[in-house]
Amino acid sequence: MPETLPAAFARRVAERDNPPPPPPLSQEPAAVQARLENWLLKTYKVRDKRGRLRQSLMLLALMQHPERTTAELAEASGLPARAAARVAVRLGEFDLLTWEYRSLWRYWHLTRAAEDALLLVVVGLPTPAPVA
Repeated sequence: MPETLPAAFARRVAERDNPPPPPPLSQEPAAVQARLENWLLKTYKVRDKRGRLRQSLMLLALMQHPERTTAELAEASGLPARAAARVAVRLGEFDLLTWEYRSLWRYWHLTRAAEDALLLVVVGLPTPAPVA
């Protein structure tokens, strides 16, 4: 049975006021990296585009493997060794990374708070402000 004019119009108005939900966020590495860069800009005020890119690459590398040496981080994120060391120290200043010595090497890993915040970023949920 066809819908009456008033019922069809009422349905159209109701659908207009309730737009469909947005499509799910892409979990492709490039999309996750873009969300990480945006999060670094908003949360930590990292205004340097190259710095945000490098930091997001390093965070991605540490999300894929729980701990890495500076050399492994450099290789995984595609950065030169000295740049990787500087970026790791900078992320440590944000309390996103911490390190420990084992034998001759410094092993970097995400802090517990960073893991919680990054999970929200990857999923696409709003993140709380960092604790100062």
